Amino acid sequence: MLDNFTSAIELVFTFQNLAFATLGIIIGFVFGALPGIGGNVAIGLLIPFTYYLDPVVGIVCLLAIGKGTSFGGSVPAILLNMPGTSQASFTAIDGYQLTRQGKSKKALHTALYASVIGDLFSDVVLLLVAAPVAAVALKVGPPEYAAIVLFALLIIGALVGSSPIKGMVSTALGLLIGTVGRDIFTAEARFTFGMANLEDGFSIVPILLGLLVFSEAFVQLRKEFAGHQEVQLQGLDAFKGAEPLTFRELLTLLPTILRSGAIGTFVGATPGLGATVGAFLSYITAKKLSRPADNIGKGGLKGIAAAEAGNSAGTGANLIPLVTLGIPGNIEAALVLGAFMIHGLTPGPFLMEQQGPLLYGIFISLIVANLLLMSMGFAFIHAARYALSVDKRILFPIILLIATIGVYATTRQLFDVVVMYGFGVMGYGMRRLGFSPLPMLIAFLLGPLLETGVRRAMIMSDGSPLIFIERPISLAFVLLAVLTLALLLWRGVRARRQGAAASDLTA
Repeated sequence: MLDNFTSAIELVFTFQNLAFATLGIIIGFVFGALPGIGGNVAIGLLIPFTYYLDPVVGIVCLLAIGKGTSFGGSVPAILLNMPGTSQASFTAIDGYQLTRQGKSKKALHTALYASVIGDLFSDVVLLLVAAPVAAVALKVGPPEYAAIVLFALLIIGALVGSSPIKGMVSTALGLLIGTVGRDIFTAEARFTFGMANLEDGFSIVPILLGLLVFSEAFVQLRKEFAGHQEVQLQGLDAFKGAEPLTFRELLTLLPTILRSGAIGTFVGATPGLGATVGAFLSYITAKKLSRPADNIGKGGLKGIAAAEAGNSAGTGANLIPLVTLGIPGNIEAALVLGAFMIHGLTPGPFLMEQQGPLLYGIFISLIVANLLLMSMGFAFIHAARYALSVDKRILFPIILLIATIGVYATTRQLFDVVVMYGFGVMGYGMRRLGFSPLPMLIAFLLGPLLETGVRRAMIMSDGSPLIFIERPISLAFVLLAVLTLALLLWRGVRARRQGAAASDLTA
């Protein structure tokens, strides 16, 4: 580990790495502050262009966008009661109350400190636990790996989206799309329909941009032209002349920030939960442990600190299952997985063993990026008005154009541009019908890994499926998968019975 750490230092402190980390934070600030957009759009847009960068530089730039977004989303939440990201919704509860009381600068400074400290907490945990977890994961064989991936897909399908059933349907579609191309064992064509462009399967970049960036752009444009979302700049001058957060106030907030950082780290490391859940659990915990004088829910600084530390801590933590097992737990991690694959790197325990300096370079760069975030955050607070005033009816067409150029620049195939547009329309239709594209995307990325694990396990056992229950680790995850399905079915039956009982009462 020490050798990897020493080699990683040389990769971190280069002008190119620091410059692109700074650029990523600035982009994250802007996209996080634009309500309804979020950093995932920016990450998706920049993925094709990281192909021309060193892997450490490109991936750090993408992760820095996530860091900038975590804080950027809190600015419109505090000043306008219009969260830039979903996880910033809990920041808005107390933040906007403080703005109305003339304490917006104090609220914004609280959000910045909490975001940086919570994020730093998760980055340190990532640096300390990634190698031991990967060492354990090296002992996992094909049966165990297949069971782990299956359980992760079930959890993500069940928890992400408007309903578990729709999440499972989305997951199944992703697995189906992942089978397109030549069979990984027999090299026979599957679902190619005689098209030479599909013999190697769908490329990662057009599907990433289509399902996430294009579909989100269509949704937001529809809202804009329908008049559902109008950004008003009322209250942006509220922080002029307001008092900043004092050092004594920061010390009183520190226990709340550290506790929320721990909660957010645990949630972020669990596939399928995400930053919004981390912010929610941190905020609820802080409220239960608060005193009446803390005023959480009525303009309390501890409410902002808990929400921001809880959601920002997921930035480093969501890399734990990604780099140790190759399993992305949310949209950002799925996008970063795509960036790894573009550079010919497959996250997992073997990557930690073979490319230790590269991964530690990324981990240390994340810690450095937090220091950059702190120094740049104060300047962004004053420049927030300009980011918030961008007309999205102009911004999103530009985003679509950049995405189109990015896909073509990466693959040099017009076919992939058509694929991106096709999956963009598909993702938009899924969102309109209440289906989340995220389970579909993650299933597409993990489908080949699941298939490889299952088929290798069957070869090891001469075709006997009992191998999945004869080994302790795979048995444990198979049982967890079965329990997950049983719980979903039970909830579905209970919901149907409650709906029937309610209809009988109203009849």
